Amino acid sequence: MILIFLSITYSADLIKFYPDEKRVVLMGNAEVVDRDLKVNAQLIEYLTEEKRMIAKGNPVLYSGEKTIYAERMEYNLDKKVGVIYNGKTKTEKGWFWGKKVYYTDDHSLYIIDGRFTTCDKDPPHYFFYSPRIRVEPDRDIVASNVFLLIMKIPVFYLPFWMSPSGKKRKSGFLAPSFGSQSYGGRYIKNIGWYQTLGEHSDITFWIDYYTSKGVMPHVEFRWLGMGKSSINLYGDYIRELSGRERWKINGDGSFLLPVGIKGRYRIDYASDRELYADYVPGEVTPIIQDAEAYAEFTKSVTNGNLDLLLRRKKNLSTGEESGVMPSFTYTFYNIRVGPISIGGKIPYQRNIDGECFLYPGVSFSMSNSLFPLNFSGSFHIDGYHASNTVDSLPYTGYHYSYSFSVNTRIYALSTFGLFMFKRFRFVYTPSIGYSFSPPGDSVELLPGTPFSIPGGSKGLNIGLGILWQAKVNSKRMDLVSIRTGTSYDYENNQFRPITISASSNPTKDLNIGFSTTYNLYEKIFSSRNVNISCNGKFSLDEKKYKFSLRYSLTFDDSTFNQAADISADLPITKKWSGSISTHYDFRLREFQSTKISLERDLHCWKIALSYNKFGTSWDYGFTLSLKGIPEVKLEKNTLRFLFP
Repeated sequence: MILIFLSITYSADLIKFYPDEKRVVLMGNAEVVDRDLKVNAQLIEYLTEEKRMIAKGNPVLYSGEKTIYAERMEYNLDKKVGVIYNGKTKTEKGWFWGKKVYYTDDHSLYIIDGRFTTCDKDPPHYFFYSPRIRVEPDRDIVASNVFLLIMKIPVFYLPFWMSPSGKKRKSGFLAPSFGSQSYGGRYIKNIGWYQTLGEHSDITFWIDYYTSKGVMPHVEFRWLGMGKSSINLYGDYIRELSGRERWKINGDGSFLLPVGIKGRYRIDYASDRELYADYVPGEVTPIIQDAEAYAEFTKSVTNGNLDLLLRRKKNLSTGEESGVMPSFTYTFYNIRVGPISIGGKIPYQRNIDGECFLYPGVSFSMSNSLFPLNFSGSFHIDGYHASNTVDSLPYTGYHYSYSFSVNTRIYALSTFGLFMFKRFRFVYTPSIGYSFSPPGDSVELLPGTPFSIPGGSKGLNIGLGILWQAKVNSKRMDLVSIRTGTSYDYENNQFRPITISASSNPTKDLNIGFSTTYNLYEKIFSSRNVNISCNGKFSLDEKKYKFSLRYSLTFDDSTFNQAADISADLPITKKWSGSISTHYDFRLREFQSTKISLERDLHCWKIALSYNKFGTSWDYGFTLSLKGIPEVKLEKNTLRFLFP
């Protein structure tokens, strides 16, 4: 039976009216619909004067995208508020239960004696309990006196918790972490706040407290604009208890300025080279060698491109600084005059020491074919002017160079096949070239400066490429590619050693390479290098395995070195998975580095174990974390005092 009253629709197997009591009772598959709200239950009682609905018998409330299951619920259709008893609802991150849940007209929930979990088991393996929880859709979740219970045993407590809800980014508190490390002692990290600044930017403030060093504040700003525009900036600072001040700032980004100017920047500066190693513990703690910052701007114009570069670099070990402030380059687009292509550029550079350099250049190049030969050639000339040099003398001059080459292709086709190969084809590519530049001594030209003019040289280059191919069915396969070449040394009147390289890809997952040089006069090979790489995957008992092998061999008449890198992903059981990577030195007969990782799926939790070894140093770690909320985790550093 269906009954429509104003905007409210009722339906049930049986509907009873009690006019004197101003009451309507719906029994059996009862349903009440009021605009975007719908309630289903076995029994629904509607008080017409109060516009209040009481639902019993597994009631379910649907409001927008939210669904609430309950034991019993009361709802005022006029005020859009209600009370739910023993209610349960699903959010984006998990399930909420509440002994008593107040539902408001803005779809917010106020939960008394509430529980939250990402576990879909009943009863759940774990849950968070709070006597009071507030859930505001697309805003945040706030709870007080929060307990974490695993198998109904309390294991952790927080006096207050706040977390964003919904799919959009939300401002909120960060999840702190606790632990201990060798340099800073015991610590509390990530005590801070994340703040959204509209749809395209955000900023995060937090502090880390170290018992033996002090407080380190951090700030991070991010902006993502249209296209590929972005800005990322991060900085931190600490004045250690000893009085030592330490800091770092880094970031990168790209952006589009008015009139079509494109820019990008990168900065990576720190107070000292050991900062990362001291405060960023992990498998690898890098030692900062250089601090660097640069900004680059480019602008396309009618006939070319403008580039402006600002760069500064500091060696943190020696304190030596270098850089350009600024470097400006105007590059002309290539133009063609018949078969000749003409291009050029005008670079200007001012070093941070005040030295100034101007070195414009122009180049001419051409390529043509006259069957069966292919010709190419180029001519390049540079001018230069230097001022404010270390010896206070100006320098002006020019330098030029030219080159040309010719090559061809020769094909040879077999008249027979072998096994799966129907035919074989050889492609020979011989080439010869000549290059020349007049002599010049750049050291005497500009003493003590980084500016250099290429020295004189001339060379005759000879090369040969060989490609061995085969035809399999209707497809062509490259079996082996060989490249060899040499050049003539006019200064010593002899040919330089011949370079020889070969590669083969029998399959897409297998690559074999070889390289060496041969001295024509001493009739000996230099060191030979062999590299083999193989990647593969296969399935066994519905488990997918992956592996990778890298083998390298270097040898000559007196030495023989070989090493192998092996990695594999191993699904051990349905719940256990692992991975291993190692580097083995055959000469030392030892594994120089090894990393082993194991992971156990604990349904709503996971545990990760790791072992890392490099040389004589080793470390291990473990992490127990929630799969649905990875910020909730227990690590080795958290309980460092319990472990060696």
